[in-house]
Amino acid sequence: MPRESTPADKVAFVLFSCSMTVIAARKTKDAIVFASDSILVSGYLKATDKEVIYNKLFQQNEMVIGSTGTGYEGTMMELFSRNHRPLDGSRLAVIDFFVEFREWIHKRDTGHSPENDYLIAYDKKLFRTYGGLDIYEVPEFEAVGSGEDFAKAALHLGHTPREAVEVACKLSIYCSEPISEISVEL
Repeated sequence: MPRESTPADKVAFVLFSCSMTVIAARKTKDAIVFASDSILVSGYLKATDKEVIYNKLFQQNEMVIGSTGTGYEGTMMELFSRNHRPLDGSRLAVIDFFVEFREWIHKRDTGHSPENDYLIAYDKKLFRTYGGLDIYEVPEFEAVGSGEDFAKAALHLGHTPREAVEVACKLSIYCSEPISEISVEL
């Protein structure tokens, strides 16, 4: 005789997307400073050689962009941002930039739906995305990726983005040196 199903029998497993990296940024009156670790993870392989891995933090077309998530999407953003940028430094213009990126990537790969998180500096402003079109302007500091909690704590305590990434690299198994930095004077 079959037994009746109970709530305990109905266990759901949720898979979380984990951005195995950390990127931190701080905005001051003089500059926006970014720092990033250099880890690349594929299955059980961890690579940290700057010569080999894709660059998750880059500067071009009057923007600095840090991408966490898949290297594929980060590379596509690097290609897209060569000749695309927000109309201006408003939040809505940055949202429109990401809408345009989604349309652009869909034309090239209909099976990919953008989900990376980004830090982007443009027009003397710093913005953060949450895997889609949830975008806000960052007033002082922010971090993204699997090491973001460690990095945010360090930034909150007054440390530089480089120091924040160093802390994340020491405490998170998903972050690793060497560290890259980019600064933009305001």
